[in-house]
Amino acid sequence: MEIRSVQPSDAAEWLRMRLALWPDEPEKEAREIADFLASKRLPFVEAAFVCPRPEGGLCGLSEIAIHAKAPGCVTDRIGYLEAWYVDPDVRGQGIGRALAQAAENWARAAGCQEMASDTNPSYPLSPAAHAAMGYATVQWHFRKEL
Repeated sequence: MEIRSVQPSDAAEWLRMRLALWPDEPEKEAREIADFLASKRLPFVEAAFVCPRPEGGLCGLSEIAIHAKAPGCVTDRIGYLEAWYVDPDVRGQGIGRALAQAAENWARAAGCQEMASDTNPSYPLSPAAHAAMGYATVQWHFRKEL
């Protein structure tokens, strides 16, 4: 399995996966992807990783930013897993873990000592996935020491 930084050629597949998470504003999601690919940075996306499918296309993504605070965290430079998605047909194969680890490695290299994330009841698989990665639950948020 390959995990790599997102590339301009990934835009359509990246949008597809973002819309699986946030289907309500497709134009906004497309604009954010275009802006990120043009500048390599957005307020809530500083890095993005994807998992290519062997036959073409993508099957997973993680997006990361750095926050100054997050529930349960004690430092002021926190890696934040903004988006974490794996296509249903390839779940349970370690892709989500590899994408989260890529995000954590990026955050650690950026000087973060903690990682955080959040979810809501719309994503019922998220709490168990975070727990499997060692995140502690703080309401609908998660934190982890790096």
